[in-house]
Amino acid sequence: MGPVGALFKWQVSLAKSADKKYAYYFDKPLADYPANMPEFTLVTAVSGNISAMSDEQSVETNAPIAVSPAPDVVAPAPAQRGDVATKAILLRLLDELVANEVGVLQNEDPEHLHDFRIAVRRTRSALGQIKGVFPDRTVQRFAPRFAWLGKITSPPRDFDVYLIGFDELKAGLAEHFRDSIEPLRGFLENHCDFAHGELTRQIHSARYRALLADWRKFLLANCPKNPQAPNALMPIKQIADKRIWKLFRRVLKQGRGICKDTPAENIHELRKTCKKLRYLLEFFRDLYPAEGIDKPIKKLKKLQNYLGDFQDVHARIAMLRGISHEMRKNTTVHTDALLALGVLLANLDNRQSGLRKAFSDHFRPFAHARNRERFRGLFKPCLADNTVECAGSPAGDPVAVKNRSH
Repeated sequence: MGPVGALFKWQVSLAKSADKKYAYYFDKPLADYPANMPEFTLVTAVSGNISAMSDEQSVETNAPIAVSPAPDVVAPAPAQRGDVATKAILLRLLDELVANEVGVLQNEDPEHLHDFRIAVRRTRSALGQIKGVFPDRTVQRFAPRFAWLGKITSPPRDFDVYLIGFDELKAGLAEHFRDSIEPLRGFLENHCDFAHGELTRQIHSARYRALLADWRKFLLANCPKNPQAPNALMPIKQIADKRIWKLFRRVLKQGRGICKDTPAENIHELRKTCKKLRYLLEFFRDLYPAEGIDKPIKKLKKLQNYLGDFQDVHARIAMLRGISHEMRKNTTVHTDALLALGVLLANLDNRQSGLRKAFSDHFRPFAHARNRERFRGLFKPCLADNTVECAGSPAGDPVAVKNRSH
């Protein structure tokens, strides 16, 4: 099976069952396939031109095919077993990834790559943070492969962002420097084109096709009745409580450890932990009352916005310093362009210093006692002792439970 939207000849065939319509994607003539298609070739939803086709109609085209993701999956029931609920989340993410593949290859709207990367990051986060629902060998089989996919999408996205923000950076320069900085745009465009070319090559690769095929086959397979994974049968609400509470406490610990002399890498680590927490909150938000979970998510988003700004400036400085060495070696670049680049770097350094000083102003609201009480009331798991605080009970209100070990 080839990737949806790859720039090869594609044949699409529709079949219809009692209540569902399916689309199969082929990268070779239909006659070369068995009569019964493998399960993993199934895409669970189609729209646009494909859904308008009549039953059993086939077309052959060189144009990429637009595929929309499946409708939102039904929210998991609190008591649903962990492996089943997690597979449903991951299958939805796979549909989102595939739905954006065409746009990534066409490279006309950078938001497609952005959404593609988000689907990859969320997949990696689910594999790493919803622990114990799959066998270790399964996680070890797929986690490095999705890490590779995240890595190859990073450079083109970074350069997309740099180019999108170029005019804003240019406007921040004194007027007599603005025209001088234009050669930098050309260097960024060259790097961006190269990065997108490499990504396109990888999406056309057998390695990528095998990842998506293997992953879909795993996700569509029935979960075992007697699983070996320790948390496979655990109710998903219990898993969600435990993981969200643990990550929330990690955010507090990391944030409280940041002071004026803390390396920027520590702030980046906090940002990554916040992102993991945010993904879990979004995966499982329907397990909690909306009026309770909305405020914690809003507080986290505000902190993430600040941390994202800090990281963007930090990464942009590192990138521009690398580009500056490249520009100095290029004999066609005039001195005025290098001077303008130096001013731009100084502006970004000042911006980073200002953001760094504002850390406590942004972290304090998230770590406030009121927000801690919200998280405690929603997510703190019951402990295996006689007196515990449970998620869903009032914050600070001990709940007496009988110790079953006696």
